Amino acid sequence: MEISKYRKIFKEISQGFSCFFVNEDRFYIKHQSTSDLVDFDDVFKMHFDKAKSKGLETEEEILEALNREGVWTEKDQAEIDSQTFYLESLIKNKKNIVLSSAMDQVNKQIKEAQVKVDELKLKKSKLISNSADRYAMNRANDFYIYNSFYKDSGLKEKLHTEEEFNYLDNEEISKMIKLYNKFHEDFSEKNIQLLSIQDFYKIYYSFSERSTDFFGKPVVELTNFQLNLILYTKIFKNIFENHDDIPDRIKNDPEALLDFSNSSEAREEMKKKFDTNTAGGSTIVGATSQDLDELGMAPTEGKTLSEAAKEKGGSLSMKDLMDLSGA
Repeated sequence: MEISKYRKIFKEISQGFSCFFVNEDRFYIKHQSTSDLVDFDDVFKMHFDKAKSKGLETEEEILEALNREGVWTEKDQAEIDSQTFYLESLIKNKKNIVLSSAMDQVNKQIKEAQVKVDELKLKKSKLISNSADRYAMNRANDFYIYNSFYKDSGLKEKLHTEEEFNYLDNEEISKMIKLYNKFHEDFSEKNIQLLSIQDFYKIYYSFSERSTDFFGKPVVELTNFQLNLILYTKIFKNIFENHDDIPDRIKNDPEALLDFSNSSEAREEMKKKFDTNTAGGSTIVGATSQDLDELGMAPTEGKTLSEAAKEKGGSLSMKDLMDLSGA
């Protein structure tokens, strides 16, 4: 995504709304806040209770019936739980990974595990599509859409009155939902992370300690996008200020920067092992030449450690390192 796009995202996050055109008609989408989510929950509960009173089964009741029929059993749920635990374990253990090549492999495993979890949850979701929970969620989503579209940049006049919205046909509501989803993609967590590490944006780092300095209002009044932006601004400001050994190849990759920061303790422990004066046969198992360079092992006598590692099959023992240094 080009810099101009990030500048636009920053502008819209700061002002708390986005402007859209459909043909020649201009309208505004409000960026939602925590209070809006509370309203969403209230509407969900109201419709959920209404659906139950009319005899619609809950997800839990449907799943119990499916279990008795052998359609969706405890074994199926256990598979979701197992895959979810595996995914969470991969993410949790990333902080112990030192080598960038190993981190790349784990990130690949995480993506594959996430796909598997999503597939299992989708299969389950299709079986409970007629539940009271799903009905209430759909009605709450409609309410959310109704409260997101405005005629004016001051967000005072909604695009439709409540009565008008209630009489919109499914096609019109579907168009609004698609527009909202398209708008929301620009403000994904990944894009907000990418915005917060852009060179043009880093001038704002020093103003990120207090929301009143940054957005001119207390934290409880911030939109969800503003909260995410100020959070990641602080995180990446801290990373850049406290790590002077960040490899150039990851400086524009927020996920890699977070991995690099989270594994800093393990990386320092690894470096300490190679700072000892005792010879031995220890190796960095599986380390690539790039891994060794990123661990800060400087070139010696015209030959880099990465070059020496290649000659040794990809890794160096403690004795190899001492021999190279003349010890």
